[in-house]
Amino acid sequence: MALDADEKLRQIPLFAEIAANDDYMAELRDICLPLALPAGRVVIQEGDQGAEMYIMLVGRVEICRRTRAGDDYTVVKLRAEDNVFFGEMALIDDDVRSATIRTTVDSEFLVVTKKDFIELGDRYPQIALPITREIAKILASRLRKTTGDMLTIFDALVAELQ
Repeated sequence: MALDADEKLRQIPLFAEIAANDDYMAELRDICLPLALPAGRVVIQEGDQGAEMYIMLVGRVEICRRTRAGDDYTVVKLRAEDNVFFGEMALIDDDVRSATIRTTVDSEFLVVTKKDFIELGDRYPQIALPITREIAKILASRLRKTTGDMLTIFDALVAELQ
């Protein structure tokens, strides 16, 4: 892997707690698989089973969701320069993907499979535990936001009914 990939891994917030340890980062880098995709390619399909996380090295993606009516809408567009990673939930659960992610330009990724992450954790819990803690923080933040959004919707509904 190029130095760029090594440096990118150090910049990803998920790995912040281990980024200063060269040995830990080397073990993490060893389980990363390179993937290059052309513009317009689906990286993750909403509703599919997933077993890997993606770290964007180069490129741009859009995250899309399907409405209950079956229409697609773009939730957000992301750039590699923003230290983007996605699919991290697949490292810890077996649920289906919650959104579709599509490249908008030719893009390059590092891929970490659930199997490799679990094996890394079995061999080196001191590496996987801090990463798992970061995933837990992400989940807690998303749960708090969802709860706040639901309360806002509930309050709006109650106000509308009154």
